[in-house]
Amino acid sequence: MIIILLLAAGLSISSSNSLLNNASRLSQSYQQKCLTLVPLESENHTALASIVCGEQLQDQNLKQNLQKTSLIHIFVISGSHLLLLDELFATLRVPFFVRFLLLSLYSLVVGWQPPAVRALSALGLRGSFKKLKWLFPADTMTLIAGCFTLLLFPDWWNSTSFLMSWCAALALSGVSLLKIKNSLHRLVFTQVSIFVFMMVPLWGLSSLHPLSLLYNLLLGPLVSYLLLPLGFLSIAFPITAGVFDFVIEFFSWLLVWTSEPVPTARASTVSTTYLWVWILSWHVLLHFLRLKLRQGKDSAWSAS
Repeated sequence: MIIILLLAAGLSISSSNSLLNNASRLSQSYQQKCLTLVPLESENHTALASIVCGEQLQDQNLKQNLQKTSLIHIFVISGSHLLLLDELFATLRVPFFVRFLLLSLYSLVVGWQPPAVRALSALGLRGSFKKLKWLFPADTMTLIAGCFTLLLFPDWWNSTSFLMSWCAALALSGVSLLKIKNSLHRLVFTQVSIFVFMMVPLWGLSSLHPLSLLYNLLLGPLVSYLLLPLGFLSIAFPITAGVFDFVIEFFSWLLVWTSEPVPTARASTVSTTYLWVWILSWHVLLHFLRLKLRQGKDSAWSAS
């Protein structure tokens, strides 16, 4: 696997634009095939196409409420989709190489979007390094995966969605750095970390209201562990589309009710230059925090 990845990187140096153009054209055909599989009898056809096939969300009311509750980043196609699928495949004991191929195919199906490709690179590199017994901290792996993806597709240097995905992955790596074992504490700290790390990338796109922490804790799992699997089930078995419709309508009702006290975001979005400064600053901070934590352990070990 590492040989394949390095070969792709080497080929991309001389023809990065053609690599991206070819992948984009190929993904368009796959995405169109995915859209044809979305059951037309579903009352929430556009929402189903968005969450499964990566189509732009057409329901403006749903989109606005997702933005107000800061849940938009987990509804649209992102790295979390690939992570969830990888967890499912790993639970089913699907070999790493097969999982990587399936996730690569899905990345094409959803439009070869920067967040999905960045997550795919991270999964591929992590699995390859594990085979080679190369161990890196989570934040360092996030940096390697981000740089590797940019090496393949340098046009994404100014992609806001790519940088948002990078920042979200960095938030998760920050949680793993502290090695919190209690499940509830880890869940809460994860959401707090995501809220803090994503404040700048989501500025002007979401409300960034403190209530969004509660929304992500209570409603986030509904999207990740119920709506997404039901979406795939509806594609495979159209007769089950009614179940997806029931859940998405209940979810939409919850969004209307919970987003009521939250004002609509009106600020202008942050430029990619500031996003790069924000991300690199967090990388530096996490690096020195890791050194500080390691230093404390070394001192305790010496004292004993």
